[in-house]
Amino acid sequence: MAEDLKPIPIDKINIGEYNVRTLDKDKGIEELAESILKHGLLQPVVVFQEGDKYCLIIGQRRVRAFKALVKVGHSKFNEIPAVILPQKPDEENSKILSLSENIHRVELNRADIVEVISYLYKKYNKSAREVAKILGKGISYIYDHLKIQDAPDEIKQMLAARETTKADVKRAMEIATDDKAKMVELVKKMKKLTGPEKVKLVEAGRRKPQVSASELIEEAKKPKIEEKVIVPLTPELITALERAVKEIGLSKEEIAKKALEEWLSSKGYYK
Repeated sequence: MAEDLKPIPIDKINIGEYNVRTLDKDKGIEELAESILKHGLLQPVVVFQEGDKYCLIIGQRRVRAFKALVKVGHSKFNEIPAVILPQKPDEENSKILSLSENIHRVELNRADIVEVISYLYKKYNKSAREVAKILGKGISYIYDHLKIQDAPDEIKQMLAARETTKADVKRAMEIATDDKAKMVELVKKMKKLTGPEKVKLVEAGRRKPQVSASELIEEAKKPKIEEKVIVPLTPELITALERAVKEIGLSKEEIAKKALEEWLSSKGYYK
């Protein structure tokens, strides 16, 4: 039986329990509603039927936007185009479908992505390679989000509220691996640092693991004499570097510096 595409009543749609978007559900709904009103719906939602109701897998924000339009008098949005799956997908496939739809969108909260990746990681016997294959992402992307899963709850809440970034969480976890209080303090204070200062913060944290978060922040703010080296890159290297920036969440300078440190260390020139 093939998938069916047809308009269905929005009041017959229930949000699927495996929809990955659990945070920021109403963020930007007004803007999305205005866009739909002006340009129409660009993509149908995805559902499966249960009795006389439909369970939503993909398109939670679109359904909310339609409901918002109906609420202000646009009755033609009482129905929404939907792809109707021939049968109910299992929990794993529901999560994968929903995450695949949202994973490349900025609006999806990092905490939601972390939750699904952690679920799949456990489901597939802790095989990051298998999870990466399923989601079409690099292994480093999977490990980055798994690492965040080990962060203190306060940091996860900050990440969910967009009060910090994945990159800053990773920096704090690298500096204060076994000190959760220090980790939280670093994440809170790191917001006021510039990009280069954050690089210096990580360097200082490696050199002085016993130093407090406040002292490390102050050291990161101090002027530093640096020598810049201009390295011509091939188009292939530029593409690889940009991909690494996107997946790992570090700046080009940080990645280049780490690569140089690792190479020099492997040759015995740097310790």
